Amino acid sequence: MMQLISLRDTTKKRLMGLGRMLLLGGLCLATVRGQQKASDVSYRDLGREVLMSNGIVEAKISKGFATVTSLRFAGQEMVHPKRPIYYSMGGGKMYRQPRGGEFRMIRNDAEQAEVAFWQKWDEAKHGPQAVDIEVRYLLRRGDPGVYTYAILHHPREYPSGQVGEWRLVWGLPTKNSDEWLMEKICVDERRNWEMPTPADLAKAKRTSIAEIVELTSGKRAGRYDCKYEFNLEYYQVGCWGHASERNKVGAWVVLGSHEFFNDGPMKQDLSSASGIIHIHFGMNHYAGSSIQLKAGEAWQKITGPFLLYVNQGKDVDTMWRDARARSLRERKSWPYDWVKREEIYPSRAQRGEVRGSLRVTDALKPKQSSAGFWVGLSQPAEGGNFQSDSNGYQYWTKSGADGRFVLPHVRPGEYTLSVFGAGVVGEWEKRQVTVRRGNNELGEIHWQVPRLGKTLLWEIGIPDRRAAEFQYSDRFFECYLFRRFSQELPNPLVYHVGKSTPAKDWGFAQGSYLVRDKPVAWPWMVRFPIAQVPASGEARLILAIASAHRARVEVKVNDKVVKNFYPSCPAGNTLLRQSSHGKYQVVYVDFPVGMLRQGENAITLTQQRQESAAVHVMYDYLALEWPE
Repeated sequence: MMQLISLRDTTKKRLMGLGRMLLLGGLCLATVRGQQKASDVSYRDLGREVLMSNGIVEAKISKGFATVTSLRFAGQEMVHPKRPIYYSMGGGKMYRQPRGGEFRMIRNDAEQAEVAFWQKWDEAKHGPQAVDIEVRYLLRRGDPGVYTYAILHHPREYPSGQVGEWRLVWGLPTKNSDEWLMEKICVDERRNWEMPTPADLAKAKRTSIAEIVELTSGKRAGRYDCKYEFNLEYYQVGCWGHASERNKVGAWVVLGSHEFFNDGPMKQDLSSASGIIHIHFGMNHYAGSSIQLKAGEAWQKITGPFLLYVNQGKDVDTMWRDARARSLRERKSWPYDWVKREEIYPSRAQRGEVRGSLRVTDALKPKQSSAGFWVGLSQPAEGGNFQSDSNGYQYWTKSGADGRFVLPHVRPGEYTLSVFGAGVVGEWEKRQVTVRRGNNELGEIHWQVPRLGKTLLWEIGIPDRRAAEFQYSDRFFECYLFRRFSQELPNPLVYHVGKSTPAKDWGFAQGSYLVRDKPVAWPWMVRFPIAQVPASGEARLILAIASAHRARVEVKVNDKVVKNFYPSCPAGNTLLRQSSHGKYQVVYVDFPVGMLRQGENAITLTQQRQESAAVHVMYDYLALEWPE
């Protein structure tokens, strides 16, 4: 049997058109207001707590713990009585909550009530997390929910330090001992189902992975449950949460911007799970980077504001559409004019808009499009890129059909401009791009994809930084998916160019092959014919890697080893954490064409470390460039 592993260690329709979404959101909100009339914002000091209300929602906030202990809406309590809404940092011995600090009422009038908490850094208690934490909650007139944001401060006199995991958690209530108030989870089109009940979770069996349980009762009996099932690329969505067909209410995290998240637009982390909602600002799972602070450095960063949104409707789909429409509304309002913190949160007038056009050309792919590429601004440290940037802010958009792009509401400063997208491996980058308030025109960006050869002999997959088109990838979020590989796939795995297809014949993740639950080597072979071998020249094997964890890869050309390498993309335990990608890397393997022969040839990839089921490599894309 496998040892107990802790991961801390080791369809419904697509989004509707904007107009229809806003209409549905307005209709749903009108329903809410029709049942609970909005009123002036009120504020009461209850001693250990404060109470804020606007006629739609009523929020109790703890003075000493910086938590939302109660959020009442439509006659329902939307917060678990023993698991309030809270911010936290780190884990294990470095776990920290902003509690026991200074409390202050910032604003109290008919339009808005706002409270703030400060927790000063204490080296004896907080160790290397050398930051003061400021947390704010505010309730505005007419809003069905509470806005919140937090600021991390590192004064110049503080020593060096670092911050890894940094998040907010919302514990969801039960209707009774055997029923959630909101029984359905809503993450994306594939992960949209009824959760196991509290009783189902209590009866579930532990497994060899600490965060995964096997359900033995209820609608999902025989399946697993794990918080990592619902990992999300935050940039792809504007909200996530839970709703109820029975009780007609929903609870959501709703975003107006993604500027404060780390590591670029493909970074992912926890979202909703059974009985809980997460939002990670410092996304540390899947090899997320951490905030690194130097002694003598004056630094601060704001995370948010974002909205803890509640709604009601005739069914879950209606409430989910309304939450997505609310996110679009929040994006239009960003940056919010009611945040009066220009030293940390510049107003719209103080920010810049960056425009340009993208042209991508590839000599080996003359039909390569320039549409749909990620274009972004980030502030990585020297030698890094957007995948390892947590200290600064990032701004990303996608190029249009004509290659044009617009990045609105960018904070003035110096950035690195990065471009990547489907069809091309790697990325284009330009450092020291200065953004000023007002209009910033970049003109045309021409990414001419570098090539060694003159043709592509073959390709497997689509270069898009995911193992998304390969076998089992449509179920990447299933717990223990890796066990099926050895039961259903051959050893060695052989892909025949011209006959095989990626979705049926190339694997989702190459780790070890399990024989009686013991890992052994699992070679993956690409077989391909060559009509004629050139007299001289170099061939180039392109290996775009979507994820790797402690892997060592051996590359053979016709049984001769040409390269052994350890993928340099950081280990993030992507396979056991149920995702289709982690950090990204491209590896080029050049070898003389004389190693190939007329007729059938083979390139074999073997992941050589069999110490654990966690060890793996996920391929995004493979190709062979040819000198003629």
